[in-house]
Amino acid sequence: MPKEWSSFRITLLLYLVVLILPFSFYFVYSSFKTMQQDTKIVRQSSWIAGAMEHAANKKDQQMIQQIDKTLTVLSLWTAKNNDSELYIGANTLSEDFSKINACWSTYKEGSSTQNEKCYDLAENMAVNIEKMVYMKQKKIINVFYISLFAAMILALLMIYLVRVYIHKQMKKHAIHDHDTHLFNQKYFLAELHTTVARAKRENSPLSMFFLSVDNFGTYDAKQQKYLAQKTAHILSTVTRDSDTVCRYDDDHFAVLMPLADQEHAIHLEERMREAVKGYDFHLTPEPQFSFKTTQLNDNETEEDFIERSRK
Repeated sequence: MPKEWSSFRITLLLYLVVLILPFSFYFVYSSFKTMQQDTKIVRQSSWIAGAMEHAANKKDQQMIQQIDKTLTVLSLWTAKNNDSELYIGANTLSEDFSKINACWSTYKEGSSTQNEKCYDLAENMAVNIEKMVYMKQKKIINVFYISLFAAMILALLMIYLVRVYIHKQMKKHAIHDHDTHLFNQKYFLAELHTTVARAKRENSPLSMFFLSVDNFGTYDAKQQKYLAQKTAHILSTVTRDSDTVCRYDDDHFAVLMPLADQEHAIHLEERMREAVKGYDFHLTPEPQFSFKTTQLNDNETEEDFIERSRK
C-alpha cells in the first residue's frame, strides 16, 4: 500500500502543477490587458483637459461630442476603480470625476465662465490618474515577478521530488546492493525459494553460509562502506560460480550453496575464516566476524531454514 500511495501522491502533485499553468497564463493575460486599458485611460484623461479648452475657444461641436464620448468611457473606468487605495486625490476618484462632468454639463448649457474651472479640474484629475496607474502597474509587475519566482521554485521542487521518487523506486526494485554490488536480500530470498524447491524435488543437498560483522556499528559510515566492500570482495573470491552471494543486510552476508553437503559447506567456512583472518582491513578496532553454516533438513521450510542459519 505505501508504494501505491507514494506513486499517487507524486502523480497528484504533477497534475496540480499542470492545472496551475492555465491559471498562471490567465493571470498574465488579465494583468497585461488591465495595464493596456489603464494606459489608454491615462491618454484619454490627459486629452480631455486640452480638448475642453479647445472646444470652448472654437465652439467645435465635433470636439464636444468626442469629449462627451470620452467622459462616458471614463465614467465606467472610475466606477470600477473608485475603491482603489492608490488614488491620491483629495476626494475619491468618482467624486473628482463627478465634479468634472458637472462642470462640463454646466459649460455646455451656456456658462462660459466654467471653461477655466473645467480645465483645472480635468488637468488635476489626469495627473492623479497617471500616478495611480503607474503605481498600479508597478504593483502588478511585482506580483508577476513574485509569481514567476514561486513557479520556478515549485518546478524545481517537483523535479527534485520526482527524482527522489524515481531513485527510491529504482533502489526498491534493484537486485544488487548499491555499495558492494552483490545481490541484495530481495534477490536472495527469491533465489532461496527456487533453490529449496529444486533441492527437495531432486533430493539434492543445499547449504547456507552466514557471515556477521559483530562490531560493524563501531565504525562511521565511510568505514562501514569500506568494510562491506572488502568483505564482499573476499566472499566473492572464495565462493564457487554456482553459489549465490548476497549482502543480506548492513552487517550480514549470506551464501546459498546448491549441491553442497555439510562437508563442502564447512570447507567454505574454513576458507572464509582464513581469508578474513589474513586480510589487513586497516581499521581500528579490527573487524570481528562470526560464521554459521547450515544444511537444509528434510521437510524444512525456507523460512525455518534461513532463521536457523541466521541464529
